[in-house]
Amino acid sequence: MGMGRSALLAALLAGSAWAAHSAGLQRMTLAGEPPLQAMLWTPCAQPPAPLKRGPFEVMATEDCPVAASGKLPLVVISHGYAGSALSHWNMAAALADGGIAVLSLNHSLDSALNLAQGGSFAALEARPADVRRAIDGMLADSRWSAVLDAQRIGFLGFSRGAYTGLVLAGAKPDFAQLAGHCPVPQSPMCQAIAQGQIPALKPQLESRIKAMVLADPLAAFGASSGLEKLTLPLQLWASEQGGEGVPAGKAAKPPVQVVAGAAHFAFLAPCSAQLAAAAPEICRDPPGFERSAFQKRWAAEVMAFFRQQL
Repeated sequence: MGMGRSALLAALLAGSAWAAHSAGLQRMTLAGEPPLQAMLWTPCAQPPAPLKRGPFEVMATEDCPVAASGKLPLVVISHGYAGSALSHWNMAAALADGGIAVLSLNHSLDSALNLAQGGSFAALEARPADVRRAIDGMLADSRWSAVLDAQRIGFLGFSRGAYTGLVLAGAKPDFAQLAGHCPVPQSPMCQAIAQGQIPALKPQLESRIKAMVLADPLAAFGASSGLEKLTLPLQLWASEQGGEGVPAGKAAKPPVQVVAGAAHFAFLAPCSAQLAAAAPEICRDPPGFERSAFQKRWAAEVMAFFRQQL
C-alpha cells in the first residue's frame, strides 16, 4: 500500500456523498442444500441509481459489468438474526466502490427469508457452513473465478454474523455465556441453555479467510473459547449500549472500538421510511446518535482495514 492508513482513512472520509457509491449488483443462487440466496456487489463504472428491494432502498446498478483491471479481493458479509443480504447494503456498496467484491448472504436457517429454525442451535451450526459453501461456490463458478482473488478473502459479520466469524477464525463457542443475555428466552436454544443442555459444536476453521471485521458478536465466547490464540487480523467493534444478546460496550476479544452512544442496531444500514414503519425496533437509535454519520465513518475504517490486510 502506497498510502498510510491515516491518510487513506482521511481520503475515504472526504470522498463523495454517502449515497453516491458506484456498485454493481447481481443476484446469486449458490448451489447446495438448501440453495443459498446472495447478492454480489462489484465495482461499477456507471453512476448508481435507486433500487427498491422489498422495504430496502439501495443505490446500485443491476448487472453492471465489473470495472476492474485485475482480480478483486472478496469480502463475505454475514448478517445477524432475521437479517438479510441487504441488511448492510450501504457497506457492501461502499466496499465495491473502493475496489472490493462483496458477497452478502441470506443465511440458510435464520434469515428474514427463513426463520423456522432460527431459535435453534442448528441455525448457529449452519452459519459457518453457509459461509464456507458460499466461498466454494464463488470460486468454482467460471464467471467469477477469473475476477476474484482466492488469496484475498475477507469477512464482515454483525451480531450472529460476528459469532459466525469467530467460529470461522477458530474460536470455540461456549453457549453457557449466553445465560442472562439470551435475546429470546422462550426459544428452544435459550431454554436449552438455561437447562444446561448445550451441544458441542464442531470446530469450523476457514483458513481461506485472511482478515475479519466483527461488530457486536453474540456473547457466546468465554475463557475456554481460545480467543487469545486467534492469529487472524481482526477489527472489532462494539456498541456502547449493546442489546440482543450482546453486553453493553464489550466484544469477545480486545482491543475493541466502542461506538459511543450507539445501541446494537447502529451497525445496520440506515432505514428507509417503509422499513422504519415495519420494524421500528431495528431503525430507532438512542437520542443524540446519528446512524448515517457513524456508518460513513465505519465504512471508511473498514475499507482502510481491508485495503491494508487484503
